[in-house]
Amino acid sequence: MQKPLDSRKPGPRPIKEKPKGLEKSWFADFLLLGVFLGVLFLGLATYWFGQDREVSVLEGRELVQQPEASVKAVRDGSYMEAFETYSSDQVFQRDRWMGLQAGFQKNVFRQQVNNGVLALDNDVLISPDEPVREFDNMKRLFPEFGAAMQEQDVPVYFASAPSKPAFASKNELTPDYVMSGDLESRGNLHDAVEGAEFELIDLGETIFNQPMEDIYFYNDHHWNVNGAFLGYQQIIERLQEDYKDVPKLEASDMETFKIDQPYFGSHAREISLPYVERLDYLEWLEPKDGFTTEVCRNGDDCGHSVVVREEAEKTARFSDFYRVFMGDNYGQLRIEQKDPVNDLHVLVLKDSYANPVLGFLGESFGTVSAIDVRYAEGKVDITDYVEENDVDLVLFMHNDRISGMSGDYEDSF
Repeated sequence: MQKPLDSRKPGPRPIKEKPKGLEKSWFADFLLLGVFLGVLFLGLATYWFGQDREVSVLEGRELVQQPEASVKAVRDGSYMEAFETYSSDQVFQRDRWMGLQAGFQKNVFRQQVNNGVLALDNDVLISPDEPVREFDNMKRLFPEFGAAMQEQDVPVYFASAPSKPAFASKNELTPDYVMSGDLESRGNLHDAVEGAEFELIDLGETIFNQPMEDIYFYNDHHWNVNGAFLGYQQIIERLQEDYKDVPKLEASDMETFKIDQPYFGSHAREISLPYVERLDYLEWLEPKDGFTTEVCRNGDDCGHSVVVREEAEKTARFSDFYRVFMGDNYGQLRIEQKDPVNDLHVLVLKDSYANPVLGFLGESFGTVSAIDVRYAEGKVDITDYVEENDVDLVLFMHNDRISGMSGDYEDSF
């Protein structure tokens, strides 16, 4: 027999006890909302009433300024894209936030790499890169330029300084988990140089055998004056084989000068100061009797010295003291001895690694001209320059990370 259904209404359910603390959840929500609105209004106040900065001394670059709005820019989205970059560059206390972020990455997450810069165990900062396997432009340009120089009976030498990442790889200082193709790139560059039948002066033969800290800055991508002087001496020793009357400066001929203020170089600014474990102090060398040369910049701006002491006297925390060497990078320089030791004229095709070397070369040659194709105003035809200025020899003076300069050389050969 089927059991009859219970038609009685269900009784009231027991009331569960409310967990402790939930009655105060409104306070947490209110606090979160307050923080959100506070950040929002702080950002708006900074945008409306803050003063935009034109440059970041810490980063060593110009900051993006507020873009102009237009109907076209708003429609195609370019205005919002530009405004996003502008707001990032002009964020309130940008430098401080960058330092806090870097400190968090280094001390909490124990990251050795930040913004593409790696802190080695010896506290030297480097920026390893992928290998450059093809130097197609230079494999084409170098032989063409070499052939033009042969027609003028002008020999071409190529002095190749190891970059910091190449040095670290050669001496097995780069951690296994970091990909660095710089040593491979260096070999590929040398293949292009030798394929053009230039005389390769591999400065690694001298530099690789030195302690890294003696050759390079801890916190900048350049070599220091000690590395530059060793490179200069190797260059002169090779050139003396072909030019017997070229004198060479010796370490005993030189006097050392030092800037007392710390030098925060390019890598220190890129990776941010929490990663700076060792301070750099820029030094330069001068002959004990002083330099015997005068420098002309970009033509007729003459009367300068190869060492610019005014740069050493700057007091800003992030001053680029590397500018002590030649003042800066210029499209063209001419260094002439007041009482020439010989009548040789060498043309140096350069990057910034050559800047401290130029002053030493000026003591060995009657005339040193230098062209940096990255900064040359307008097209400079180097072949014509060699002929018109009675150049006796051409010396490329580069570190091995010059693949990006191939386009500049293509415009000048």
